[in-house]
Amino acid sequence: MLTLTTIPTDVLAETINAIGDVIRGNAKNQQYLDFVMNGSAVIQHLLYTMVAGEKQSFLLRISILYCLQCYLYKNDIGKSMIVQTFSSQTENAANQYTLTHLLIIGYLSKDIVASWCSGIILAHVIADNQQFKEAILEVNFAIDQVQTSAKTLMEISIDLLQNSSSSFHTRIAVLIFICTWLSNCSLAVQTFLSIENTILYLISQICAQSIGDDREILIQSLCSLALGLCLLFNNNQISSYSTESLERLINERIDIDLFQEKLAILSKSEYYAKALQTPQLKLSKSTDMILDYKFARLYKTLEGSITHMLTRNSISSTDRTLIDPISTNLDEQQTSTMMIHNDLIRQQAEQINVYKQEEKQLIQESDMYEKKIIDLEEQIEEIKDCLI
Repeated sequence: MLTLTTIPTDVLAETINAIGDVIRGNAKNQQYLDFVMNGSAVIQHLLYTMVAGEKQSFLLRISILYCLQCYLYKNDIGKSMIVQTFSSQTENAANQYTLTHLLIIGYLSKDIVASWCSGIILAHVIADNQQFKEAILEVNFAIDQVQTSAKTLMEISIDLLQNSSSSFHTRIAVLIFICTWLSNCSLAVQTFLSIENTILYLISQICAQSIGDDREILIQSLCSLALGLCLLFNNNQISSYSTESLERLINERIDIDLFQEKLAILSKSEYYAKALQTPQLKLSKSTDMILDYKFARLYKTLEGSITHMLTRNSISSTDRTLIDPISTNLDEQQTSTMMIHNDLIRQQAEQINVYKQEEKQLIQESDMYEKKIIDLEEQIEEIKDCLI
């Protein structure tokens, strides 16, 4: 369909959005699309148009991003297919159009649409799956075709983030990808902490003055989230950045109240409110590319956990200075542990309820979207007939 240049762009974009609606969370439809992809390499065509299609309309490229997001949603088989191309990318170095190469080319692109979209797709590939997050940690990518400059994807991401020439939208995409990677994955946090100057960079961004610059304030909030995730999912294997050390750094270098204020900024953003409304990307221009639905929900889930952890530990620290050390016995430690477990159970229960509601909505809408696709296909056929 992408090769049919006679189809109006808006019709094509709407059709791709409709396909995305139908396959989102629907294993049967996703499997059918897998069957189609295996025969015609549709996913490569979609990715190529999204990444290398600077001359294509913005709405078409965003519709492709949405369709790919829907394909990856609750689709571990599809995600696994892409993750496997990461592991085998060195064997296919001559092929510049593998899924991995297309994503990395887009991620590193100076084209902000390609860069942001690729970062979002990378986040969706590993979202909600610790195995996939760990699988891509050690994969090396040759930069500028020189093997000696090969770096891991984590290192590439941090370089992009710290590069002063990186655009605002690229930095946003990188932070979304990194935060998705760090969430619920202690090994990713350990790898992140082991890379030199990452924590110092986050602290410098959080503490930077950005009066009147709404965009930099969003960067600061995302940096706060990344630092908070390092605290929340720390396995304490990097002694200089253990949970206790990070808490002390936040308290001494940033101040806990200021850190929480910066962390909460994102929740007050109009971009956040808009992203939470619907999974479909309602973007009319490139400057609207900030957050997507999946990440907004992730932030909503984790922000409270980070704040709660810092607040609880801060209170505990204050209590220890006021209470006789003998009274801080095993029962109190057990109570604290139970509070943590209960908090995690509550969060998981809330997430399960969200998934159930989404599943119910998808089932209800499935028939409607299937009819919509049939109508659009009929429109396309009519257009083609008129052009013959």
